[in-house]
Amino acid sequence: MSELELRHLRVIRAVADAGSLSKAAVRLGVSQPALTAQLQRLERRLGGLLFARTATGVVPTDLGAYVLTGARVLLAEVDELMAGIRSRTLAPAAAGRVRVGGPPGLIVPLFATALADRLDGVEAAIDIENQPAELIRRVVDRTVDLAVLEDNPGFRTPLPPVLRSRVMFCAPLFVALAETHPLAGAPEIDLADLAQDAWVLPSAAEGPEQAAFVRACTAHGFTPRIRHELSDSTTTRALVQAGAVTLAKPVAREGTGLVIRGLRNTPMRQEIVLVWHADNTFGEAAPAALLAAYAQLTDTNPLFAAWWDEHSRGAAQS
Repeated sequence: MSELELRHLRVIRAVADAGSLSKAAVRLGVSQPALTAQLQRLERRLGGLLFARTATGVVPTDLGAYVLTGARVLLAEVDELMAGIRSRTLAPAAAGRVRVGGPPGLIVPLFATALADRLDGVEAAIDIENQPAELIRRVVDRTVDLAVLEDNPGFRTPLPPVLRSRVMFCAPLFVALAETHPLAGAPEIDLADLAQDAWVLPSAAEGPEQAAFVRACTAHGFTPRIRHELSDSTTTRALVQAGAVTLAKPVAREGTGLVIRGLRNTPMRQEIVLVWHADNTFGEAAPAALLAAYAQLTDTNPLFAAWWDEHSRGAAQS
């Protein structure tokens, strides 16, 4: 049996405290389907049910109550330890440092650099994390000052009341194919034409992209064949080169055997959301810095360049 991690204990505590998966999902900053999938994997790992489902919510089983008791003790000790660490390290540096968090890729380092340029004398650091829920927790804990989320319309990551957010822009998602794929030469592809392809996508527990994708495919009359669930870009690229297909971020880069193509009628979009704590003092400079960072990525593929040229002015004024 694999070892439990602190994030697992936080999930168990949140579900028990909320009494329902939907309320716990809001507190954790994830979608309910993602939380359900995560809890099911955790129960399989432990070899038994942690919560019994009732008409009004969930209640801990005997196993769940046992794990929950230990989780509360351990998390209280960890929270106390982290509070002591923050009081000794973050407060003295707060006036001269800003920490930016977000997903892997070029945007977070570019954002941090652009923000530091706008905040004279402030040092910018980065914190890379795939899971939106974990990024949100770090903003709540004040270990990250500003976070960039990649959400999907209709599947926005829930935020606690102490946080503030701004949708910077909503851009099309594209599709990445091997340059030898039968549709690689088409300027635009209908999503339904990829119904028989094997897809590579991040797991549902890592964010809203898979749920949004499945909804879009259902609207186009098919259930997608999601053969690989992973978020590692190197492995994803290798699988696509071998014949699989995947959704491509707006700033995805072509080359090394891959092409980026548009999806007809834009069935999938990505919202770029800036998140900060209500007490944050860097908020005024952050939106312009984030847009400046994205402006540096217009050479990644012609589709994003064309979209940015048409829509970036509206994003800057929103």
